[in-house]
Amino acid sequence: MQTLNNVSVLLALGSLIALLPQGAHTESDLPQTINRTEADGGMWRQGRRRNILADTCLTNNGETGTCLTRFKCMRQSGTVNGYCGTYGVCCETNMQCGTTSRQKRTIIKNPAQLASDVCTYTIEAFSTNVQQLRIDFEQFNLPQPTVSADDETVYECKDYFEAGGFKLCGVNSGQHIYLPFNVASGIDQITITFNMASRMTGSSWRLIVTQLEGPGTVRKTSALSGFGAATNSLQDLRTMFAFHHADYDLLAPAGCQQYYTEPTGTIRSFNHQSTIGTMYMPDTSYTICIKSVATASMIEYTFSKFSMSQTMDVGGTPEGYDEACHSTIHTTGRAEDYLLIPQSILARHIEYQPTYYCGVNDNLIVYASPPYFMHFSSDDMVHDPTEETGFMMTYRLRTSIY
Repeated sequence: MQTLNNVSVLLALGSLIALLPQGAHTESDLPQTINRTEADGGMWRQGRRRNILADTCLTNNGETGTCLTRFKCMRQSGTVNGYCGTYGVCCETNMQCGTTSRQKRTIIKNPAQLASDVCTYTIEAFSTNVQQLRIDFEQFNLPQPTVSADDETVYECKDYFEAGGFKLCGVNSGQHIYLPFNVASGIDQITITFNMASRMTGSSWRLIVTQLEGPGTVRKTSALSGFGAATNSLQDLRTMFAFHHADYDLLAPAGCQQYYTEPTGTIRSFNHQSTIGTMYMPDTSYTICIKSVATASMIEYTFSKFSMSQTMDVGGTPEGYDEACHSTIHTTGRAEDYLLIPQSILARHIEYQPTYYCGVNDNLIVYASPPYFMHFSSDDMVHDPTEETGFMMTYRLRTSIY
């Protein structure tokens, strides 16, 4: 009988919690009898949040903003630039150089004038449930890599963006990256740096920085440990009933620096531009992942452009696969630029199943089995800048090859 009474109490409390307006309260609205610490404050935020996709809006300028109440926008030092929802405003919260933000979404835009060669932004964890940081480059225009003064075979970025050990320069508007931002593992802040040593005019950036949360951790003695167990606080119950508010749709698999969630889409390597002379980043390594679905058994990659350095021709053609791209024995001075596609098949020769791709091939079509991911790798040397330009491709999930 006691167990049944506990179940009834839990269900009643859960119903009341579900009826609480999500995102409608400020911290001052919470009951003063509850003693919240900084450590568990993030749990409350996570419980109140909807998926970040539901909070996205377009400003009057056609740029990304966050849908908030006017009061919350002003409290975050934001600017009202449009309206959204029933009573919301489209809020822009542009972060200034040298400042720190703990907002779930932050907009970073280049200042009109740089006060120094280095502009840094510090992102601190929004809650204890934060697991990843996604940075969308709405606008990203920096100078191209240039040849090093010390070695003509090495190119470097004199002006660059860097975050979490990932460095970029050139033109990357429309791209995005994921960075580990796991509070539980000790990563509770990330610094974003723009080093603008050349002070070149025309450089600009506008980044949408989003902290992605997973489900909260419920204490072992909470309601989830058994209906007969006593709960520690109302926070345990809010966390228990708020799992659906986590950013499941946006969280990338571990190890992915880019993540695409649609069944079809377009992917290009960093700094790839078909209309102007660009080259991919030297000494770069990152993994691109695509979300799988139960109805698809394979993926099709169609490359409209593909050009990466290679060591040797295969059959007298500029196409390169496997040994031409990546040797099993390390050799000094050997080109090691490639795109790795595991479990892949060439569309025009389905009997051939390479893993590493390089060389020049603008009509490459590849099928691959799940899990769907590609790994891009470039060495620190540039053998021919006109060939080391990267790729542009479309993908689509399929039920079969035929």
